[in-house]
Amino acid sequence: MFRFAAAALTAFALAGAALAQGYPSRPVRLIVPYPPGGTTDMIARLYADKLSSRLGANVIVENKPGAATNIGSDVVARATADGYTLLFSASGSTSSTVFGPAPTFDPLKDFQPISMISELPFVIAANPKAAFTTWPELVAMAKTNPGKYTIASAQLDVYVELLRSRADIDILHVPYKGGAQSATDAIAGQVDMAFALVPVVLPHVESGSLRALATTAGQRSERLPDTPTLVELGIDYDVTSWYALTGPAGLPPEIVTRLSGATREAVTDPDFIAKLKDIGAIAIASTPQELDARIRAQLAVWQNIAKQFPKLVKTQ
Repeated sequence: MFRFAAAALTAFALAGAALAQGYPSRPVRLIVPYPPGGTTDMIARLYADKLSSRLGANVIVENKPGAATNIGSDVVARATADGYTLLFSASGSTSSTVFGPAPTFDPLKDFQPISMISELPFVIAANPKAAFTTWPELVAMAKTNPGKYTIASAQLDVYVELLRSRADIDILHVPYKGGAQSATDAIAGQVDMAFALVPVVLPHVESGSLRALATTAGQRSERLPDTPTLVELGIDYDVTSWYALTGPAGLPPEIVTRLSGATREAVTDPDFIAKLKDIGAIAIASTPQELDARIRAQLAVWQNIAKQFPKLVKTQ
């Protein structure tokens, strides 16, 4: 019995190794749970191009947006664990797991972490004609005029509500379907500010159409070196958006290792680093174990925040 079990395990290991040696033998699908044209899609396509050359097979981006990333994520959670259907996972998926809409999958049990890919901060940018020109000025004016000033975002209710709480500032959040439209309306003066990722507002800040008040990462953005972080301004708010590669649970370890190594090569490619830096993002690789730890830690953070803001949790 023992010899049979040992032989079976050996055969399984050899089969896995053989599978990894022949992987990939056909195109790989990279599911992006966001619509085309946005920041996530832009970085996903840059990454897919670099990963294709490392794997020696086409990596085809498929956009499957909807239900706060749940639709695209579900496709991967249900996929065969053979390495041919992967997920360009985003940190937004982690927060939506907690705040809803409730997913049909378990974010920890149904996915295999593979590697980090990129990280970037949000920017709070104001209309240049706004009554305030700096974050401290905004805070002071909002204290005397609570609820008067508006901030738009791509339905980032949780992020903005956390900002309002941590900064102790009463500003009115106006949700939009996309970050680009929120920035456009801030430029037009329909809202006072936009809360969006660096690539969305950077061109407008550089052209003078918007004024950057603060960024949300722990360190200043290289593309916005003169813009202070909220942490620098005395606010406990270190929040970034990040992207990573995951696959369905049960991926053979050999394929996980292959993808993790290929991703590290792609992410450390000087051209990839330069292109991300140009739009205000940072290239960052990791081991599967490091990514798993990050996902679990962020889930714990959002679960704690959900206790503070129970009204933001969607039951459906």
